[in-house]
Amino acid sequence: MNKSLAIIAPCFNEEQNIKNFYKRLTDTISELKLEYKIYFVDDGSEDDTWQIIKNLKANDDKIIAIKLSRNFGHQSAISAGIKKAEADYVVFLDVDLQDPPELIKEMYDKMISTNSNIIYAQRNKSNENFFKKTTSKLFYKIFNVLSEIKIPERTSDFRMVDNKVLKELKKFSEQNPFYRGIVTWIGFKSDKVFFDRPNRTSGSTGWTPKKMINFSIDGLMSFSNFPMRFSFYLSFIMCFVFILLSIYAVNSYLFKNTVPGWTSIFLIVSFFNIIIFFLLGLISEYVGRIHLETKNRPNFIVDEEIE
Repeated sequence: MNKSLAIIAPCFNEEQNIKNFYKRLTDTISELKLEYKIYFVDDGSEDDTWQIIKNLKANDDKIIAIKLSRNFGHQSAISAGIKKAEADYVVFLDVDLQDPPELIKEMYDKMISTNSNIIYAQRNKSNENFFKKTTSKLFYKIFNVLSEIKIPERTSDFRMVDNKVLKELKKFSEQNPFYRGIVTWIGFKSDKVFFDRPNRTSGSTGWTPKKMINFSIDGLMSFSNFPMRFSFYLSFIMCFVFILLSIYAVNSYLFKNTVPGWTSIFLIVSFFNIIIFFLLGLISEYVGRIHLETKNRPNFIVDEEIE
């Protein structure tokens, strides 16, 4: 019996790329001699992405078309594909063609030859702009320092996992899933393939600075308690600073070295207020996430599905 492959392809306003993506993807899969399904997940696109998916589906019964009721976000779109997919091997692959579909063959060969459960696609280099490369590198550095799990640097969600990992992924129902961390957290044997990431040639990225910031916060908050611990450490530091200031104040009083004016008082009060609000902000962030989890809302809603 032939092994099966599922490709989970989240889409958001990709009308200019999806046909080319589909052709390159199917050409690559045909070389693998695998049974396959392509799960196109339209994450609330505002262009003709969904219509193009339906047109492709009309001529290819190996396509599963899923349309979400609105834009729930990239990770939620991946969740929708994970819940639906059933296969021996699964690939997460964006439609923007910055992650080349042709790499799937090398990933599959590497998975078989090394008997791995996870194959990461790691970039040798990227032609993205300085800001995006710098912030991406900084995020991975910070995440790997603060979190107990370590995400391979220069990787995205582009990876292949086997059925053992897929079964575990289906158990997750987090409100703000962060699959780059979840897949690593699950464990099992992993390996890498390397590639040079090209620039996007058509369309515009859906990763706005706001989404990138929210994505980074979700990742850090989901896999690290360090910010809360940092608050605890900071409280100790502030106690030490308070003792020093108290000694200074008593010394000034005893030696009549007080200086009239409000500047020093203003600075000290402001400094401690900043610390207090910083700590409250951290606590509020975690409490807010607990609040969302206790509501147990679905992290996506399917508007239409064509099998």
